[in-house]
Amino acid sequence: MKNYMLKEYGSWSVLTVAFTTGLVVSRVFPPASIPLFLALCLLINSKQAFTKWVRGRDGGTALKLFIGQTAVAALVLVLIFGADIYRLFPFAILPAAYLAANRTTGEHSMSTELLGFGLLSIAGLLSRFLAIGEIDMRLFAASALYFGAGVFKVRILVQRRRRDRLMSLLFLIAAVWSYHSLSIPLMILLPLVDNLIATVAPYRLKLRTTGWIEVGKSLVFLFMMMMYF
Repeated sequence: MKNYMLKEYGSWSVLTVAFTTGLVVSRVFPPASIPLFLALCLLINSKQAFTKWVRGRDGGTALKLFIGQTAVAALVLVLIFGADIYRLFPFAILPAAYLAANRTTGEHSMSTELLGFGLLSIAGLLSRFLAIGEIDMRLFAASALYFGAGVFKVRILVQRRRRDRLMSLLFLIAAVWSYHSLSIPLMILLPLVDNLIATVAPYRLKLRTTGWIEVGKSLVFLFMMMMYF
């Protein structure tokens, strides 16, 4: 079964930080947050089986494991949120869009990766919903924009294309504008100065080092959200 364990440590990091962010800004830690987190882990891990199925590897087994994991996770979500689960139905478009993009444009296309970070950012929205009973779109936007910026940085450092640099700059501008429009403190975006530097003057680092830098920045994001959100 180890072949069906997702080994994308960046995804696990973002999921954990986003989920924890929803709790720390709420200043509440409901007991149900533990099974909720485990259900989200199961959903994210199901990507491994889905990808194997799309690629035609272990077809029947992969598809059964994908359906099984998503079904168990969905059941846990229903048990946790009860009658309020209907309020989360609009967000089902994100996993559906991600799976569609994964199958049509590939798991490493820009659209798929951006949708992936948006999907991971839902973890914070769900943990806050569990804690305070409200769907906080500002929290979701703050997380999705912050983590989404990392997609462009990694592409710039790996592929070093001008198009990616331009899109990164536009995304950073959009993030600042969105934070300001939603009355989210711009101080939270301070770690993205690193992204701006990489956009204007791409530097050279090993991919592993870049990954650890992004993990560190995600922890800074958690601290900034706790202090200023």
